Amino acid sequence: MKYKTFAVIGKPIEHSLSPLLHSISFELMGIRAWYTKVEVGKEELGEFMRTAPKLFTGINVTIPLKEEVTKYLDEVRGVAREVGAVNTVKFEGGKAIGYNTDVEGVRKAVSTQIEPKGLRVAIIGAGGAARAAVVAFYKDNEVTIFNRTEERGRKLAEEFGVEFQPLSNYELIKEFDLVVNATPVGLGGRGVPIPPEALREGQVVMDMVYNPLLTPLLRNALLKGCKVVDGLKMLVIQGLESEVIWLGLAPTWEKVYSKLLAKLAQNREN
Repeated sequence: MKYKTFAVIGKPIEHSLSPLLHSISFELMGIRAWYTKVEVGKEELGEFMRTAPKLFTGINVTIPLKEEVTKYLDEVRGVAREVGAVNTVKFEGGKAIGYNTDVEGVRKAVSTQIEPKGLRVAIIGAGGAARAAVVAFYKDNEVTIFNRTEERGRKLAEEFGVEFQPLSNYELIKEFDLVVNATPVGLGGRGVPIPPEALREGQVVMDMVYNPLLTPLLRNALLKGCKVVDGLKMLVIQGLESEVIWLGLAPTWEKVYSKLLAKLAQNREN
């Protein structure tokens, strides 16, 4: 039986956990498949996409290529059209078909702590990750975007018909049920997107940053008595949604998440 091959592309790519995540999943399912990472910048993307269908069954796409890759696809399906970004590509019948699993990733990750319906949702940021979060929540909840750069934040808010507040008004965040950090602030354990006084007991706080697992924001949230959702849950869920697109099946996210946590702890010890 022929091996199925997959890859994640982006730049930088060396710290991606996707190969580890998918190898754990393939092993759990007993599937003969191989997953690698390939550093591809915007200038190399066209050439890569011409050869990729001969090499791969499917690919994941990360920063800075999620919008750019749409130029090289035959079709864009589902919420990817609304988000304007693709993180999963399936090569099928000579066609490259684009999907977005980030939306389902953030929605399902939040669902581990609260049902995301009828909530007041504060989304911090206005980039690609924030777009996915807005699409995940704006239809069933009251969404407000908080962003440092007013022009960019207002533009995203107007596009989806949601509210906007400058991030300098962070004290308003206390009034929200769910707070989502969709900025890179906190990556590597450095900095917080909002100060601790912006949080209150009983809120659900999600951080899309997954390195470290317990970011400074989530640490502050726990000290305030909030429920927290780490970015690794979202990473695992969106990755397994990609497998459903490529293979038609995937293990439960809880199994992969616990094995991934154990593997990361083991790697740290070594």
